[in-house]
Amino acid sequence: MPANPVGTIPPNLRSFLTITEVDDAEFIVGALFRRKFHAPPPDVGRHLVAFYRADDGSLQLAGYSHMRPFGDVYLSGGSCSEGETIRRMRDAHREAIYAAGGVWHLILKYAFAKFADDCDAFFGHCGDARALEVAQAAGFVKTDVAPIIVNWHKPMHEVFKRALLAKVVALGPF
Repeated sequence: MPANPVGTIPPNLRSFLTITEVDDAEFIVGALFRRKFHAPPPDVGRHLVAFYRADDGSLQLAGYSHMRPFGDVYLSGGSCSEGETIRRMRDAHREAIYAAGGVWHLILKYAFAKFADDCDAFFGHCGDARALEVAQAAGFVKTDVAPIIVNWHKPMHEVFKRALLAKVVALGPF
């Protein structure tokens, strides 16, 4: 894992795509989040956004993902991409992003690097087949409790893994 999470973004994308954490999700992703989830974005946790630099130099929102600390794990959710930005991208840029796994894949890789020292595992809910493909390509694996997925980024005893999973299952949908 790169020491700097920017290192998870392939070098050929860095001139037109960046990922960063923002404190105020409402300001940056409020409209997108409401359109996708019919609710305001979370006002707690960690907010990661992907920005595309257009030919005119403007930054355009390309994607968002929420990471919520929950004790010794992070809960991943609220992920979405901005289709309008993706459609407006130069063909070569869009194709390069898709070849690298897509916006959400890139945000997940960034999150896993940025927050690796902050938690013992990352958990998510994923019931969509295409989203599951992307999540697994980024490092998530299925658990025995669908639709919960997990990224075990640290070695740990199986008993500890079962305890973390049980804690997340007890939480219910997140």
